[in-house]
Amino acid sequence: MKNFLLPVAMCLLSGWQSANSVEIIEIKVDVIDGRYHVFGQSRVDAAPEFIYETLIDYDNFHKLADGIAITNFLPLDETGRLLAYSRFESCVLFFCKTIEKHEYIEGNPHDSINVQTIPERSDFSFNESRWLIEKTGDTTLLTYESEFEPDFWIPPLIGPWAIRRKLAWTAELIGSRMEWMYARGLTLSQISE
Repeated sequence: MKNFLLPVAMCLLSGWQSANSVEIIEIKVDVIDGRYHVFGQSRVDAAPEFIYETLIDYDNFHKLADGIAITNFLPLDETGRLLAYSRFESCVLFFCKTIEKHEYIEGNPHDSINVQTIPERSDFSFNESRWLIEKTGDTTLLTYESEFEPDFWIPPLIGPWAIRRKLAWTAELIGSRMEWMYARGLTLSQISE
């Protein structure tokens, strides 16, 4: 019965964002020598352990952020490294592209997640990102840093502005959804698509 009621409740709560206390502290996007440098920091009302387990759940991460069609873990590579795949639609104004990434994932439980894209299997010639998760009082400070060089065209004058805007919206969305799940004792695997 619980599994049946959850999708109904989620529809009624318009995307699960009813109680939003996410505080966006800073969002910054710079382009240096053709590489985008992204920094985002927010305060989320959920435990660091919960945030870590949610962010590293690549088999279900696509449920957390809009616009992501697929995210999943792949078999370990020949050296035993954790691999993941994602496919998403990225739009800057009316320029849209389906983007694929194969990535190495390295987690330091409840503290940080490092992601390194495999260029020859992705739409990026370079892409590294990191989540830092830090308990601060009753909330968690969540920091996202990324440096990337896409293999596709991004409009130079509006690209950084559009990426900053999308990052701010996504940070608030992900934070709100994590707070909603945390307050109800739910995990991503319990959320229907």
